[in-house]
Amino acid sequence: AHLMFSRIRLIMWDTFLDVARHKMLAVHLVFVCIAIGLFNLFGHFSTTPSLEYRMIQDVGLSIISLFGFLIALFIGSTTLRDDIQRKTIYAVLTLPMGRWELYTGKFLGTLLAAVVNVLIMLGILTGLLYIKFGIIWTGFQWVALFMLLEFAIMTGMVLLFSLTNSLIVCFSLSIFCVLLGNMAEHVKHLAFEADIPLLSFATDVVYWLVPNFGYFNIKYKILKDLAVSPSFAMWAIGYACCYLFFLLVAGSWALNKKDL
Repeated sequence: AHLMFSRIRLIMWDTFLDVARHKMLAVHLVFVCIAIGLFNLFGHFSTTPSLEYRMIQDVGLSIISLFGFLIALFIGSTTLRDDIQRKTIYAVLTLPMGRWELYTGKFLGTLLAAVVNVLIMLGILTGLLYIKFGIIWTGFQWVALFMLLEFAIMTGMVLLFSLTNSLIVCFSLSIFCVLLGNMAEHVKHLAFEADIPLLSFATDVVYWLVPNFGYFNIKYKILKDLAVSPSFAMWAIGYACCYLFFLLVAGSWALNKKDL
């Protein structure tokens, strides 16, 4: 068991360092430039410092959400595919380890890279808000927690889809599932209102298969200074962990079945 965990940890760390070396710095530089531009832009439109603070906070979180999804898409779709295309995966598979160990290491490494990316962007936004307004962001811990859960699921989902033979299929499935996951509650409500049994059954199946990202969208609560209860946070963490475990099992099975 100790050797197994050592192999998984080694693959995880190697995956994280590979992503950090090649794919993270440019994204952060672009984000910093956009964030600094925001701080100069909204001062011309807002009438009070409080309104300007809220506008920057709101738009900043929206930009982090966009960048977070793009990072998840980029990291998740290339981590395994690059190893397969460079044929380095064959050398790893000759070692005394199971394919599920390889996938678990890659899975954890990509999740760690996505988590660090989002934390850095949130830290940049929080630091700039403090420098400009001298205010410590009171709801930062909840925003960080729920965003990390959301983008961890996105990254794990993209990594699973990256095992398809086509990058276009991977991108299409990922974007479709993210859009559907954000509209899951609305789609289920519309199907219920339509009162068509077959449609309702199909919607329920999709509802349970596709991650419901609505659980992690608490931005409106934070911006309106509404409280997030610890019980709701624990429920969201439990849901995310269960879904990540499902993605890990599905990906390990898919890699095991893949002809390499």
